[in-house]
Amino acid sequence: MSLPVLALTIRLRLLMTALSALGMFLVILMVGALFPAVGDSIGRLDLPEGVADLLGGADYGTIAGWMRSEIGAVYGPLVIAATAITGAAGATAGEEESGVLGLLLAHPIGRSRLMLSKALGVAVAVALVALGTFLGLLAGVAVAGGGISAGNLAALALHLAAFGWATGALALAIAGATGRRAVASGTAAAFSVLGFLVNGFAPLVDAISWLRYLSPFHYYAGHDPIGSGADLGDLAILCATALVLTAVAVAAFGRRDLRR
Repeated sequence: MSLPVLALTIRLRLLMTALSALGMFLVILMVGALFPAVGDSIGRLDLPEGVADLLGGADYGTIAGWMRSEIGAVYGPLVIAATAITGAAGATAGEEESGVLGLLLAHPIGRSRLMLSKALGVAVAVALVALGTFLGLLAGVAVAGGGISAGNLAALALHLAAFGWATGALALAIAGATGRRAVASGTAAAFSVLGFLVNGFAPLVDAISWLRYLSPFHYYAGHDPIGSGADLGDLAILCATALVLTAVAVAAFGRRDLRR
């Protein structure tokens, strides 16, 4: 690990990270303020099962269902995945394409230390956005009149962070193997979208229901953290996935000729 590289990685993405965290806070605050006016009238939408699952159950009649559908199923994973994927691809393949990595490696720092420092910097950015989400959930639920414990709100934020770490690590591994920012970000984003759809629709068909276990969304939201609290098994799988993919990124980056 290189503390200067870690500090540089965080500093270069600090503004984007801060804006993402602030944006999540404000969006959740507005969503919470809107619930008293529309929650009773909307209730539960009558949607097909797969579509309802994609929207977190589509239960808008309770504050837990409202936050689960609006934040847990849509805004939260979207912003976290965007932060993780763009951060991981930009800090590695993006800097390789611009020549910055070549300059960094001209200093006495090994490739493994460099990649691990970049990975940790992206993980910190994801954690900060998850923290902003947690604070927004606290404020939004309070504005809506309460009804969800702080522990369950923290569980949702923790699951979001773990989901972001796994998603970002996938982009990191692809970036380490290819050195191409567009390939890394595009492939990781496509996998995330596919995982979102698989998690919603695969359980409806017995023959392919097992595919949901390949989706990070299953381990992010499958046990309903905002309603049931954190699931240690799901968190362990997401974190282990992030660590394995980071190791793949380190190994792939160490063997490849850098682009000049």
